[in-house]
Amino acid sequence: MRASTAALATLLPALLLSTGCVKKSTHESTLAALSEARMDHEALREEMADRVEGLEAELDATRRANEAEQARLNAQIEAVRDSLSNMTDRHREAQARFDEARTEVHRLELVQRQRGEEFQRLNQRLQALSAIEREVRQRNDIYEEVIGRFRSLIDAGRLSVAIDRGRMVIQLPQDILFESGSATLGADGRTTLAEVATVLADIDDRSFQVEGHTDDVPIATARFPSNWELSTARALSVVRLLVDRGVAPGTLSGAGYGEYRPVSDNESPEGRRRNRRIEIVMLPNLDVIAAAQIPEAGGRPF
Repeated sequence: MRASTAALATLLPALLLSTGCVKKSTHESTLAALSEARMDHEALREEMADRVEGLEAELDATRRANEAEQARLNAQIEAVRDSLSNMTDRHREAQARFDEARTEVHRLELVQRQRGEEFQRLNQRLQALSAIEREVRQRNDIYEEVIGRFRSLIDAGRLSVAIDRGRMVIQLPQDILFESGSATLGADGRTTLAEVATVLADIDDRSFQVEGHTDDVPIATARFPSNWELSTARALSVVRLLVDRGVAPGTLSGAGYGEYRPVSDNESPEGRRRNRRIEIVMLPNLDVIAAAQIPEAGGRPF
């Protein structure tokens, strides 16, 4: 627009000169048109300047808004990154605590299982000890009963009753049972053993072993080549008489120990007399003995 106006202003004088003579009215109208054109040009220029200024202001405002928005978005992104980092750290810590808790649970389960097994072993031991206690109490009751029923025989010196290594032992001297070198029961011996049989037959759920013992004086006969045979034969003679007098055969056994389990020395007649004896031993309850072999936590029997 500026170029067109400038060109028009340049051409008009030239046209006037070329025509030679121009009317005054025409010249004035031309100058008026030119002035109007210049005024339009100024107005247009000012309008364009205003528009440019407005656009620049709008652009500047848009740029500032974009910068503010970008700053806000950057802040949000940074906040999200920080939050994500914190969440990652918390997750890692939570995972670590979870792993520790799981390990602790496994440990506690193992401890619980071990304590359960230990409790079971202790309970078994307690039951075994209770059974042993009942066995000892029952043995003592039997012992007291036997002592009472044998009181007259004990006072007469025909037998004795004692507890030896946890076993009740009825001890009868050989002198009232057998003659020297013999396994045949004498009259006094048969009478004494008949009274013993009456008591033993009344004791339920018990087994007895008849044990023969001699002194160390050797014997060498056709029937008894050694004290082994003599002591065994004497024990079996007592077993047969007890069975004949009502003691259940299944509760009796016989054994001979010869001179190898003395209760006194064999240096004196009195010592040898004490060693020549028959012992009727009440055997312990094998079920209780088996229960007593329950191992402890370390694997050893108690």
